[in-house]
Amino acid sequence: MTMTSIWLFCFLSFLLGHGHVAKLGATQHVYRNLQTLQSTSTKEPYRTAYHFQPPKSWMNGPMIYKGQYHLFYQYNPEDAVNSKGKIVWAHSTSKDLVNWIPHDHAISPSQPYDINGCWSGSTTILPGDKPVILYTGLDPQRGQVQNLAVPKNLSDPFLREWVKSPENPLMVPNESNGINPGSFRDPTTAWLGHDGKWRVIVGSEKDGIGLAILYRSKDFVHWTKAQNPLHSENRSVMWECPDFFPVSINSTVGVDTSAIDPEFKHVLKVSLAGTNHDYYTIGSYDIDKDVYAPDKGSALNASAMRYDYGKFYASKTFFDGDKKRRILWAWISESSSQEDANARGWSGIQEIVAFLQLIQTIPRTLWLHKSGEQLVQWPIQEIETLRVNQVTWPSKVLEGGSVVEVSKVTAEQADVEISFKVTGFEKAEVMDPSWTNTQILCSRKGASVKGGLGPFGLLVLASKGLEEYTAVLFRIFKAPNKYVVLMCSDQSRSSLDQNNDDTTYGTFLDVDPVNEELSLRSLIDHSIVESFGGEGKACITSRVYPTLAIDGGAHLYAFNYGPMIYKGLYHLFYQYNPEDAVNTNGRTVWAHSTSTDLVNWIPQDTAISPSQPYDVNGCWSGSATILPGDKPVILYTGRDPQNQEAQNLAVPKNLSDPFLREWVKSPENPLMVPNESNGINPWSFRDPTTAWLGHDGKWRVIVGAEEKDGRGLAILYRSRDFVHWTKAQYPLHSENHSGMWECPDFFPVSINSTVGVNTSALGPEFKHVLKVSIFGISHDYYTIGSYNIDKDVYAPDKGSVLNASALRIDYGKFYASKTFFDSDRKRRILWAWINESSSTDDDIAKGWSGIQAIPRTLWLHKSGKQLVQWPITEIETLRVNQVSWPSKVLEEGSVVEVPKVTAEQADIEVSFKVTGFEKAEVMDPRWTDPQILCSRKGASVKGGLGPFGLLVLASKGLEEYTSVLFRIFKAPNKYVVLMCSDQSRSSLNENNDKTTYGTFLDVDPVNEKLSLRSLIDHSIVESFGGEGKACITSRVYPTLAIEGGAHLYAFNNGTQNVQITNLSAWSMKKTKFN
Repeated sequence: MTMTSIWLFCFLSFLLGHGHVAKLGATQHVYRNLQTLQSTSTKEPYRTAYHFQPPKSWMNGPMIYKGQYHLFYQYNPEDAVNSKGKIVWAHSTSKDLVNWIPHDHAISPSQPYDINGCWSGSTTILPGDKPVILYTGLDPQRGQVQNLAVPKNLSDPFLREWVKSPENPLMVPNESNGINPGSFRDPTTAWLGHDGKWRVIVGSEKDGIGLAILYRSKDFVHWTKAQNPLHSENRSVMWECPDFFPVSINSTVGVDTSAIDPEFKHVLKVSLAGTNHDYYTIGSYDIDKDVYAPDKGSALNASAMRYDYGKFYASKTFFDGDKKRRILWAWISESSSQEDANARGWSGIQEIVAFLQLIQTIPRTLWLHKSGEQLVQWPIQEIETLRVNQVTWPSKVLEGGSVVEVSKVTAEQADVEISFKVTGFEKAEVMDPSWTNTQILCSRKGASVKGGLGPFGLLVLASKGLEEYTAVLFRIFKAPNKYVVLMCSDQSRSSLDQNNDDTTYGTFLDVDPVNEELSLRSLIDHSIVESFGGEGKACITSRVYPTLAIDGGAHLYAFNYGPMIYKGLYHLFYQYNPEDAVNTNGRTVWAHSTSTDLVNWIPQDTAISPSQPYDVNGCWSGSATILPGDKPVILYTGRDPQNQEAQNLAVPKNLSDPFLREWVKSPENPLMVPNESNGINPWSFRDPTTAWLGHDGKWRVIVGAEEKDGRGLAILYRSRDFVHWTKAQYPLHSENHSGMWECPDFFPVSINSTVGVNTSALGPEFKHVLKVSIFGISHDYYTIGSYNIDKDVYAPDKGSVLNASALRIDYGKFYASKTFFDSDRKRRILWAWINESSSTDDDIAKGWSGIQAIPRTLWLHKSGKQLVQWPITEIETLRVNQVSWPSKVLEEGSVVEVPKVTAEQADIEVSFKVTGFEKAEVMDPRWTDPQILCSRKGASVKGGLGPFGLLVLASKGLEEYTSVLFRIFKAPNKYVVLMCSDQSRSSLNENNDKTTYGTFLDVDPVNEKLSLRSLIDHSIVESFGGEGKACITSRVYPTLAIEGGAHLYAFNNGTQNVQITNLSAWSMKKTKFN
């Protein structure tokens, strides 16, 4: 079995360039940042340890002065979520940007122009090493104005006291300048032009135009508004916290904000109000015209590039002249509810410092691609001084489905670096051109959705049982002429607390995975995960509040949920009665066999047997699901002493056993129980499906049911932990007068591809199939339709009804079918039970009854109107002694033997070309039931075009045969093809069921060939017409056509000749099985 593996290289080397390796290290350190900060404890498990954070309340958005870093930040000393608006400028200093000393507030509301808060702004260092602050104040009418503050004592390196300018406010909206007074805020760091004038921009919006309003000043006190903004964008929103600075084209060294040179480009960043994201463009600044122009193709709106694709807002940079770098800060918004923030007493954390530099191969820095197309970020080097207790891995392979713990790390407070080498690119999922929104794509293809190459990465802040985790992952897709890397931070299972925002974030990562390793660094700090992909080309920050993965309960894992069959084996669980051939005593168990190829099978011990009150009368149908962490589980129906039905859980006793030979029932069983409050019929409630995972991190499963009025139901349940299930208010789907829905199956199919998809896959590129086995009819019916994940409702396509008039999986003896997604081969596999044609007495004499159909691959026809099936390719490994015919004409009434084939054990493929359509019988409009039509117009009834096809399991004298045939009728404006499996002469034993089956085949016989494939196995004939558009399975018990007495023929009982264009037949070897 071919497996896709992810190669994991992990040894510590803080200088890249040591070959194919990277490192995995851990940090644990508590900031000495504020004198009132307590160490993180169970009392405050989410309070960060090495992110700057005030002791209490709300914060937002630096300079270096006389060797001291200064951080000024918005702070509300009275309110954690700033509902009162009493904002001050709080102030802390540091020597290393890691450890911080708090000071008294720098600026507080005290004047009419800032009485409603001292809001965002920036610092600028004037000539003579004189720092100043420009900030936004809110007046009594909450109009926004810009103000100036200066240090009281320049000799104080801590700048502990500040004085407001008597000239305030300096920039004021009025009728003459036309500035919107409610949208005029957040002045930037100023820059000095060649004309000796200072420039500053202020964010604004008017009439749907985002604006960077430009002001100029000679003395930094008297400011004049420029006629035109520095830049603007139509159809935008309020530009908050703008930032404008130069970056060097040919160097990683940062440059002063006033630097102007042909060797520099400029970056304009804005925080778009209402989006909570920061967007930027790179472009050119004309100092003479005071105009910024983004590079061609760039627009400063929600389609622009982002600093960070997660929770990252109101960012601000400053130039660190001491270390020649530009440093970036930002605010991480909350994920918890306002009530939780109030309870904790703080909200919002200052983003971990990162510095922006241009492209260069120096370790862990940020760079701009030499094309000038993007910025790259990396945490400042000083943060590495917090690292202790290094953990290192040598090269390690992550097999498909594996989850490997990184041990001996304080997982709630760590720094992890890891690199991946990927192979097997032929297994990459095909990139749909419509997948342009990376956040939506990540939410649909998160950590729990198996793929080809990926998802793989890290599970951080994870609980031991993986009930909670935040997944930082990569997934690789194949696009025309290249491979595309998706990077996601999947928060869908980050917390069991349903009040938290668990949005999943993502972006495309500009890395060539064929020639480059995929690197990831994640800084984990209790409730913060900051991740840097591709050495900083893409960044995603997450804010999470786990309930289990806190303090000592947090774990760290590397994972690969790519292709897998559980530890290289296919597992078939099936109902079996070891005491009774026809199951009259109801002592049903879950028998178990394993295979490496779906053809040859090894029996294992019984997986589940009746043993508890809830299943004492049998362990009946159910399904298996693979949970995160490669943990298979079984949901099954048990019957209690009153034969009432409930759903139960079983798990493997030993996950390291690839054969999963022992299973343990959950102590929480039964999990889903009929009662008076839910109104479920306790005798019609069975057969739970494979579960699927929604965007909200909840598992869903449906259970078949019937109400007393004959209404069939797919009852929906949801669960976070797969143990505690809640019944939804409404079923996934229901149908009046349809009867009991047994063995439901619900799964997605791709609209534009034959490739199978994971059961949890969601998106506009998929449709969904709902299949039910209707009790009493013993046939499987399905509809194709749409699944609304938000409402948890399935709607069949127009004109489809899930009852006995619906499409059928197979038009013969084929019941209780079940599919599963084979991620290794990207296909959906269909199994079913072939029920008996022999009498009960004969079954008892045989000692067995019922058999499994050959596994089939299943996909959606390109029309989108039906499914197509074909035997798995592995079955062809049994073929031997091929017999081939060249083109051959079957004349009227001819029967031609196919010799040299073991006719009782064969695989035959044949194609027919039909002419003489004028001889086709006229289709009577009343002939709507193909089974009745086949029984009336079987193989022995002459027609015009047909019957023609195969006589299988036929005796030499044709006393017995099963005919698989076509017959063509003329209907208005088209020809209709009838496909039949005629068992009327299948056996001389009159005790057998010899029902004839049939269906109409959606093939145009004028322009398309009529193809037929039949797999013959002693008492089974599985036939596939029209390359799998229609399937009919027959169960026959001939008395003469057995063993050496069986023959195979092609025949034509029509008046018009038919041409065989191709015929190939093979004898089939025996398989190894129970």
